[in-house]
Order: sequence, then structure tokens, then C-alpha cells
Amino acid sequence: MKKIRGVHRGAARRVRIALKHCVLGAVAVFGLIPFFLIATTSLKLPSESVMTPPKWLFTPTMSNYRILLSTPEFLHAIMNSLIIAGGATLVSTVTGVLAGYAFSRFKFRGSGVVSYAILILRMVPPITFVIPYFLLWRTLRLSDTYVAMILMYTTLGMPLLVWMMRSFFVDLPIEMEEAALVDGCSRWQALRLIIIPAVSPGIFAASTLAFIAVWNEFMFALYNTGRVTRTLPVEIYNSLGYYQLDWAKLSTSAVIAIIPAILFIAFTQKNIVRGLTMGAVKG
Repeated sequence: MKKIRGVHRGAARRVRIALKHCVLGAVAVFGLIPFFLIATTSLKLPSESVMTPPKWLFTPTMSNYRILLSTPEFLHAIMNSLIIAGGATLVSTVTGVLAGYAFSRFKFRGSGVVSYAILILRMVPPITFVIPYFLLWRTLRLSDTYVAMILMYTTLGMPLLVWMMRSFFVDLPIEMEEAALVDGCSRWQALRLIIIPAVSPGIFAASTLAFIAVWNEFMFALYNTGRVTRTLPVEIYNSLGYYQLDWAKLSTSAVIAIIPAILFIAFTQKNIVRGLTMGAVKG
């Protein structure tokens, strides 16, 4: 009897697992439909991309990619986005790690107010800061410069990094750091040699989320970039026609814009998974 019950429980467990995988697979397929449509449209001729109903059987062409990748303005926008997103992510990561460590290890007057003030930056709509930033850069004569864009985007990614890193440092046993201090390490050496390597998956996860947020940001770039620092989202927006949309060109631009984020995630995937699950299981 016990053996029969065990067989039934094992079969029920396998059925539950199969159902869970089927549901997750269906959700994944549903989420990939927009990307599939964009990718297939980018391989069509402009005349084929506007057909109603859509033309599913067609001869793929790479002409859209060749045209876009031979356009100097588009290539310049890609380079601008890489420089600005990479620079802002680097500055945000360094600042977030140091600030998160300070908030988790030191108690000083006003620390709670400062930490929550940083969190408020994530709650306020970005459009609120568009005009102040525009006036600030114009006053400082930094309009349409990489320095202004990197500093501006740092304020977008830093709050997320500060609070994520603070939670990672709080979950890390303080005994590790105390042992390093007892062995003769300075606090900076303990942070650099012991603490940061221990939370490196969390740093990768937070940096990836910050990079994606900055890479896709549109509102700040629309009002604060010019011919020199125009980013890829703004360049795609400027390619919209007033009377007619070139869906093949727009789809090609979207695919190219997605590729850097996909590559960034692919190279840091293991660290992202480990980072996002840090502190989830304690024992």
C-alpha cells in the first residue's frame, strides 16, 4: 500500500512539474512574439512590411541592415549610447558600492534621511528633472556634452545600485570583515579583498539593471542631447516619418538597439542569477 501511494505521489509530482514547465514555456513564447515580429519585419522589403494581412512567406533580405549600418548618423548614435550608458553604469556602480557599504556599516546622524532621499529619486518621474537639467547644463556650458549626459544618467542608475548594494552588504556576515580587520587588513583592504569579491554577483546584477535602464532611456536624451551626443533611442525617434512609417527600417533599428543589451546580459547571466538570488536562502 505504501509503495502504491509513493508511486501515485511521484506521478502527481511529475505532472505538477510538467504543468509548471508548460505554463512557463507558454509565457516565454508569448513574450517572444513581439521580438519575433520585429525580427521578421526587419528582414522584409519596405513594401512587404506594410502589407495587410502580413506576408509570412517572403525572401529575407539584409538590405535594411546594410543601409542603417552604413549611415554615419546611426553609427554615431550607437557609439554615443555605448559611451554614455557605459560611463554612467561605471560611475553608478562605483558610487553605489561605496555608498551601499557606508549605509550598511556606519551609523551617522542623518544616514536614514540621506538613504531615503536617494530612494525618492527612484519614485519621482524622470520628466520632473528634464527642465532643471536643461537649465543646469546651459548655465554650466555643458549642453550636448558626454560629461553632462553621464552625470545626468548617473542619477538615474545610482539609487537602484545604492539600495541593492546596501541589501547585499547587510545580508553579508559582518564576521568576515571583522576577521579580516583582526588579521591586519585596513577597512579599505577588507572591502576590496574580502567584501567586494563576496558580493560580486550582486554587483553584476545591479550594474546590468542600471545599464539596461540607461540604454533604453529616452526622455532625458530627447531634451538634453544635440548633434554631438544624440543617443540611439532619439535617433530612432527622429527616423519616424510624419505621413508614413517605414516599418522595416524601424524594426531593423529596434533589433540593433536590442543586441547590446542582450550581449551584456548573456556575458553576465550566471552572475545576474546569483546576484538576484543573494540572501533569498539563509541557513
